[in-house]
Amino acid sequence: MKNAAKQWRYRMIGAAVALLGIIVLTTYLLTPANAEERTDVQSPSANKAQLTNSEVYTAYIDGMRVEDGKLMLTVDKIGWYQGEEANTIFKQRNPDAGMDEAPDGYYIVNDNKEQEQVEVKADANVLMQLYDRDGTVQGAEIQWNEPVSLSKFESLYGDKRIMDLSVFPYHLTIQDGKVIKIVQQYIP
Repeated sequence: MKNAAKQWRYRMIGAAVALLGIIVLTTYLLTPANAEERTDVQSPSANKAQLTNSEVYTAYIDGMRVEDGKLMLTVDKIGWYQGEEANTIFKQRNPDAGMDEAPDGYYIVNDNKEQEQVEVKADANVLMQLYDRDGTVQGAEIQWNEPVSLSKFESLYGDKRIMDLSVFPYHLTIQDGKVIKIVQQYIP
């Protein structure tokens, strides 16, 4: 009887350790900083010109309209920081917050709310992380770097019934003055 109780106890401890391991691994993989690593997007401090005459910056898309057959975005550039860089800036800007780290592993600085108009190239790539796929809340699941067409992105951006895509930051790649890539930044 004692051996059976011991075996049962060891099995329960093993199951608890396995469950704890799964929880830790899932939490690690789904934190914004680690999710960001999987989105193949760099923070502003790590941005390097990847293409000739190109730059990458992070912005909120405050609006979009078609003008003379061209898609124009109204953008508000922001500072996007994550990991240790986010923690450092958070502590500098919020010394009395009572926290040592930026909440959720990222920090946004938007001191200048000035908006700019940028043209989107007709064949721009769009990568989404989270959006309403089927008109239901359940259809809004995270799928990292899911390519969508530019016309679908326009449609999704305008439909705020389930999810308002204007609340997300976007990493925009600009080449020769036009947006050639739009990557939605997931935020919890």
